[in-house]
Amino acid sequence: MPYTVEITTLAAQVDGEERPARLYQLPDPFSTLAEAKEAAVTHIAGLGLDPSCVLYNVFDREGFTVASNAEQMAGSG
Repeated sequence: MPYTVEITTLAAQVDGEERPARLYQLPDPFSTLAEAKEAAVTHIAGLGLDPSCVLYNVFDREGFTVASNAEQMAGSG
């Protein structure tokens, strides 16, 4: 089953510059849920932003959310 990953970044200041919030999908589908989650975590690590300001959601082919880091983010505040 193909999985897609959606990334949401909050508005943030990076090097004194205001960056607006963004919402986008990673370009490739993933074969397994584990691959999709790993790709999300790797992508977030490469953004240069505080990971607590970046949300990921993994969707199955029907568009249902099957994984997210939203619970982790809620627990960190």
